[in-house]
Amino acid sequence: MSKPRTFIEASANGTTGTIRIVDRISEYSQSSSSTIKTIVDEYLKTGVTDVEVYINSAGGNCFEATEMCNDLKRLSKVTIKIGSVAASAATYFMTQFPSVAFPNSQIMIHRPKLGTYGDIITIKADLKLLENTTDDYKTAYATKMNKTVEQVEEFFAQGDYWMTANEAKAQGLLDTILDQTEEVTAESIKILEAVAAPIIPELTKENQKQKMERKQLISRLKLSADANDADIEAALSALETKASRTEALEANAKTQKEAMASTLVDQAILDKKITADQKDNYLKLANADFEGTKAIIDAMQGVVKVSAEIEAPGATASGREKWTMEDYQEKDPEALMEMMAKEPEKFKKLEAAYFGA
Repeated sequence: MSKPRTFIEASANGTTGTIRIVDRISEYSQSSSSTIKTIVDEYLKTGVTDVEVYINSAGGNCFEATEMCNDLKRLSKVTIKIGSVAASAATYFMTQFPSVAFPNSQIMIHRPKLGTYGDIITIKADLKLLENTTDDYKTAYATKMNKTVEQVEEFFAQGDYWMTANEAKAQGLLDTILDQTEEVTAESIKILEAVAAPIIPELTKENQKQKMERKQLISRLKLSADANDADIEAALSALETKASRTEALEANAKTQKEAMASTLVDQAILDKKITADQKDNYLKLANADFEGTKAIIDAMQGVVKVSAEIEAPGATASGREKWTMEDYQEKDPEALMEMMAKEPEKFKKLEAAYFGA
């Protein structure tokens, strides 16, 4: 059985390595910062220092792209090689390392985007985060292109700003244009269509290779061998819709979880069970274990003072060796929170006994 194809591929030859990124950049895809970290770790162990990163991507998560670049900077030499397209967050790599592209490569920059959900405070916080990210990207483009941030803002004002390889080089974003033309595959065309590129090239006329890629695509989509272009297009569109919905659901779930934790802690402050300066610590605990934190806060009675008997992690408070979860909840809930944060194993044992695990 053949090995499934991945969307980040890495290889090495002596001290030279190659990484291929041909997927949407996201913490939920294989084109993620965690994957790049694993690859870079292995390269450093095996003595690989000179790496070419091939990118054929419509972009994705700005933070993931930034962190991927941070990890790649651990290597001695990195060169970015653009395939048919580098759009949105995929262009951030071009601002951090020397880049080359094919004559038929297409590059697109625009303002970073962010989805948000929540109350006024949450949306204002997310807006500030988006402003910070936009400033970071503007500065990165300005530095690479030897322009002012105001000039970069003029590009952003046009929406999706597309450039040919020649235009990107003239603007200073691209360093070198290769002599040969990049082979245009069905996958590349799909990426270009997905981001509404103004120029959609024809497939490269390498019939045998094209047929092989078509067979692989049909197999990956689990279509019948006689599937036509319309069938493939419909299956790809369905996958894109599913991926978009999944990403939105995951983002909403995370946002809702954070909102629940914030509501729980804010109410505890209003009920004078905890003080405002304890908010950050309780938020961390609630995000890590909402139900456990809620149970402890619910057990608190009014204003709770920190017990003078709370000792450093690892120490045993006198007379508490046989205390149960109920004892801590009734007599010293702050000590229980301290244990939850600093002695998680001890807390888990109490929790297990309490719930009869």
